[in-house]
Amino acid sequence: MKYLGMLSDSWDVPFAQIDLKQAILYLKGGGVGESLEVKIGEGNLTFTEARNIEYMLNRGVLDDVREGDQIPVDVSFDFKWVYRKGPSSASTASGGTPTVDDVLKNEGAAANWTSSDTDTCRPYAVDVELVYTPDCSTGDIETITLADFRFESLNSDTSAGTVACSGKCNIRRITAVRTAQ
Repeated sequence: MKYLGMLSDSWDVPFAQIDLKQAILYLKGGGVGESLEVKIGEGNLTFTEARNIEYMLNRGVLDDVREGDQIPVDVSFDFKWVYRKGPSSASTASGGTPTVDDVLKNEGAAANWTSSDTDTCRPYAVDVELVYTPDCSTGDIETITLADFRFESLNSDTSAGTVACSGKCNIRRITAVRTAQ
């Protein structure tokens, strides 16, 4: 999308606000067909990328700077879902559509899902993928991928259809890709 500024300069909008009502959240396991599609009615998804910068002093005066230990991406989402669509019955443990809780915990209908993390010695993880498609073809489709997410806190209300979750991804940076509609 372009906006005209002063003196007929054009401005590109690098990022748009994402309305989650126009987005689909996918929770993906590591196996073929292991994906839960969640249509969100209202809510929020946040993530924090951080880095550890160390400043070295030489006799009390700033001298050098370097990047310290890596820090995982923090993720939290809080939403009310409209519907869930899961993999075919044959690929689920109980033959039904898994819940968000099932997928995050590797239990219930998602008990036989494999981790998105290729290291089998690490705890179970899923990839969280948000696909935002603006209405009326007014902008690019944006896909945000948060790889190898492990929840640390999960609060669900099945009667209200709400999920509140926070955790970390075993990555330093998220992946965001924009493609034309």
